[in-house]
Amino acid sequence: MTKVKKKLAGFLTVALVAFLSLGILSGCSGGKNDEKVLTIAFPSTITTLDISDGDAATMLKEVGGVVETLVNVDSNFNLTPSLAVSWERVSETAWVFNLREGVTFHDGSDFNADAVKWCFDRQIAEDKSFSSYTKITSVDVLDTYKVQLNTSTPTGEVPEALTNVAACIIAKSSVDDQGKFIKPVGTGYFQYEDFDVSTGNSKFVTFDDYWNGKPDSSITERDILSMPDSSTRSLAVQNGEVDIATDVPFSDLATLKDNKEVKVEQFNTARTYFNTFNTKKDYLSNVEVRRGLLCAINYDEMVNGALLGVGSVPNGIFMEDVPWNNPDVASYSYNAEKAKELFDSAGFVDSDGDGMREYKGEEVKLNIVTGSRRPGNALIAQAMQGYFASVGVDAEVNVLEGTALSSAQSEGTYDLYISSAATGYVPSASYYLSQYYESTSKNAQYAGYSNGKLDTLIDQCRGLISSEEKYEVSRQAQVLAQDDAVVTTLANYGAVFAMNPKITGFSYSAAVHDFIVPYTVDIEG
Repeated sequence: MTKVKKKLAGFLTVALVAFLSLGILSGCSGGKNDEKVLTIAFPSTITTLDISDGDAATMLKEVGGVVETLVNVDSNFNLTPSLAVSWERVSETAWVFNLREGVTFHDGSDFNADAVKWCFDRQIAEDKSFSSYTKITSVDVLDTYKVQLNTSTPTGEVPEALTNVAACIIAKSSVDDQGKFIKPVGTGYFQYEDFDVSTGNSKFVTFDDYWNGKPDSSITERDILSMPDSSTRSLAVQNGEVDIATDVPFSDLATLKDNKEVKVEQFNTARTYFNTFNTKKDYLSNVEVRRGLLCAINYDEMVNGALLGVGSVPNGIFMEDVPWNNPDVASYSYNAEKAKELFDSAGFVDSDGDGMREYKGEEVKLNIVTGSRRPGNALIAQAMQGYFASVGVDAEVNVLEGTALSSAQSEGTYDLYISSAATGYVPSASYYLSQYYESTSKNAQYAGYSNGKLDTLIDQCRGLISSEEKYEVSRQAQVLAQDDAVVTTLANYGAVFAMNPKITGFSYSAAVHDFIVPYTVDIEG
């Protein structure tokens, strides 16, 4: 080859490489339809992607967008069709669901009645919470797209229960021939791509055959990073490592709001911060002592001071937007003098002049126990410690984790337990009451709490279908529960999101478990 030909060949090679490079890079920048990765911090450590695990199911449905349920719930707590198009109660213990046609799983197989039966049969066997929430004991296939769900007790709340993440639908190919879980094969707009069990991080990519069409978003991949530590999530969003983080430390809010590279949004949610008194402790078995302690709490100051305004002061057991909330229950508004009067009436007095009260001549140190997963737990506990001290009640705060926290509850070593719960985890008028107030619940059993009339009302509420009838019975139950002053709402939960300022299409629903990242979420530019 001559020198001229060699130079020409070299020039053409360079030009071709440059041309191809431009073509490849042009897919990573610019227009609306360009591919983009959305990175989200998930506030728990994911150890499996099996939907029988609560954290995994929550992440896969609400954040990953991989799996779906038969029924959805909107921001007004109304039920809406999803993989089921209609439903009907055919007996006290049976419901028939008509399934959506034309839906395929990520493996290409059909979503139908057989698929629902296989999935629910597996959940009944693998996940105790599934039967607890839904009361479903068996599934009958009536037609290709029709199933009958049979329950252990009369319940009018099967559709509500099927909005729960425990009722997500996966295909049979999610497990191997021996029934061992392999990967989540769902029906959502995103499908499984990768999972690193050592880090808990997941990768999901779009599914072209999604039954509800392509959303108006250019995101083609969602990377979900396990970040249980709130400070780590805060730094990650500030450093641009993640696009969306939730439950960041309240102490970081001022810094985050001043950062032009971060967008902060706050929402009210149906989740609550609540307390449970251990009535197995002699002094706490006295209702006047419990009411006195509640009257010693300055709720306005606690929400606007300790919680930095993230959340709101409760007006009843539920947030006001919840349609079955009863705002006309007993109020334990801040009144230090009333608290002292109640204590004195109950014989909870300072008998030795040391400034701290004793009960029946015995010294009392109120053990406040909580966990750190939710940002407000410890802040509320510390504030309450101060309020109690101001009325002569000695208290200590113990922030525990994992098995230590569970053991404190089950072994009854706590006096007052502070936690957080999603009151709309199942969007029904009886769910939250049954989980934390009903005598058969773990929370009530640990606390030694039982009220037969309350149990009857909760059970009656659970069996009704009419929303208005359910709401009325629930409101009656709330009156009894609040009067007993064993389990009470301390503050309505505030959800805080720190995001890439280029995020669009994000919306929040108070009716969800933690937060949903809608398919419409996008990144500008």
